[in-house]
Amino acid sequence: MHKKDVANIRKQFKLDHDLMNISDIFNVYIRKESSEIFHQESQPFQMLDREQQELFMNNFKKVLTGQIDSKLFELKFQERTTEDHGQSILLRGLQASDIDEWKEQMLRIVEKMFKDVQYKYDVVITFIRGHYFKPVKNKKSEESERDELYQHSFILCSINKTEEPQKALLFDYVEKVFKYNIVVDSIINLTSPVGGFMFPCFTENSADVNHILYSASKPNEPDSYFIEEVLNGEMIMTAQEDKEVFEEIVKEVAGDQLDASTLANVYEEINRVMDE
Repeated sequence: MHKKDVANIRKQFKLDHDLMNISDIFNVYIRKESSEIFHQESQPFQMLDREQQELFMNNFKKVLTGQIDSKLFELKFQERTTEDHGQSILLRGLQASDIDEWKEQMLRIVEKMFKDVQYKYDVVITFIRGHYFKPVKNKKSEESERDELYQHSFILCSINKTEEPQKALLFDYVEKVFKYNIVVDSIINLTSPVGGFMFPCFTENSADVNHILYSASKPNEPDSYFIEEVLNGEMIMTAQEDKEVFEEIVKEVAGDQLDASTLANVYEEINRVMDE
């Protein structure tokens, strides 16, 4: 996906936007001690309170935020050899007309996530499904762009960690006493997702089910296990690794004739031309 394609989808994630329709949301809570499902909950997205919808919308935009090949990676799927292949599961989920069938496929993704990995914190995995619309640009017609739309189905996943509530001392103005604030509910950190993905990829006006957009927790730190074992995508090279390889090749050819700043300028110019 080009960065303009990602940016175009990201900006649609706002309440009441006519080019984005989120039909269902599915939350799965995983306990760190057992790596098993502690709770799961699904409902139509529009049934959530508007405050909750706003929190999730911002969370979904965070998943799609970052530089291509640094925090966001377009992955090509490995060859499909089993029914448990990530692409096969996501295709069935994308095509599912029944909500229970969609949830079943998403739970298979969750199962793959925790098959051989134990997280250091409780995790909430959020799945949504919906439709993304894009106006058709017809220069020969005087009709409005909104009169004709491309429609694409998609699945988005956001992985978020939970945090322990902070202990606090409160003052009761009515009884005029100090009280210790006891909160047992975990806080789900929706502002900093630790991973996620969007399926399929979109390039201009076409959906590409042979690729998936993966979102890493931090720039240049993709989760190789998640990429290869959960999504079954081919491993990629980060922008930082690509730059280091480029510099080594040029140094091998040019020796000490080019300094570091010149190498950096050459690399950035090549990437700028490729983006254009």
